[in-house]
Amino acid sequence: MYKSIFRPLLFQIDAEDIHNKIVKSLQFYRHLTPVRKIVRSSCHTETAGWKWKNLTFKNRVGLSAGFDKAANCFDELSDLGFGFIEVGTVTPKEVKGNPCPRIFRLPKDQALISRTGFNNPGKTVFLQNLKRKQSGKYILGININTNHPDNTEQAMTDILDLYHTFDRYADYYTINWGSIAPEILGPILSTLLQDKQAYKKPVFLKLPADLALEKVDDIISFTIQHHIDGFIACGPSQDRSLFTHSTQTEIKNIGAGGISGLPVLQKSTRIVKYLSEHAPKEMLIIGAGGIITPSDAQAMLKAGAHLVQIYSAFIYEGPYIVKQIAKACR
Repeated sequence: MYKSIFRPLLFQIDAEDIHNKIVKSLQFYRHLTPVRKIVRSSCHTETAGWKWKNLTFKNRVGLSAGFDKAANCFDELSDLGFGFIEVGTVTPKEVKGNPCPRIFRLPKDQALISRTGFNNPGKTVFLQNLKRKQSGKYILGININTNHPDNTEQAMTDILDLYHTFDRYADYYTINWGSIAPEILGPILSTLLQDKQAYKKPVFLKLPADLALEKVDDIISFTIQHHIDGFIACGPSQDRSLFTHSTQTEIKNIGAGGISGLPVLQKSTRIVKYLSEHAPKEMLIIGAGGIITPSDAQAMLKAGAHLVQIYSAFIYEGPYIVKQIAKACR
């Protein structure tokens, strides 16, 4: 019903506009307690759960960062059956992001192009929203970044501040590889993670899909040196050759932006496989980028991922896809 009735109607509206309307609808849904109970019951999947260190995931399916950038509706989204949800990216100070329009659909390729520019409301608003977290209901990750990516001292202040500010609510943190230069990120992570008594929450690196395999060994060494706990692979791609169905005119008219969705699957699966074969076995690997169907998720787990994250699948397949993938990944 979603793909035949609702999706065609939703896709008539600007991608970011309809996204904002969905967020507002979820905030209204927040107060419909009887309805929420029905939704939770219908979306629940019986699984044994999955444990990594001190984190227990009720299933292996998570929502990627970028959908709930401001932590506006993560608790409501959890009703749909996600085992874990990642919110953000958030920075200490508000970021308006790039001018609109800045999110575009390419339905023929089941893809999205986005150039939002880390838009978020900043630490204070984000923290207020996090206070709605329901303890033990789901694992919550927070994708954090700095307002000063080119300044080591200020970037360190930003990241350490966010880590401590959200400590009560975050189960793990994610930092996007490439958003902060390695020579700046290294000292930050060394400070953040060398003292496990003071900094107890895991930190993962989210890798870009266009990463060359010959560079992955260097990043693995970097993660070992700086005590990073795992990887999310992968984020968006800039590779326009991945499109096989959309026309060059369509792609050119959209312009710049990162590609997510099905075209990224092959790249992200390849990097996951490499990480599984070469990274320390205790590191967590979350497969992301291009997972649309349950079989895509199974292929990602077969490549070596412990967990999977989705985003575009939620948009192209509808909310019931969470339960379908959770069943396939038991």
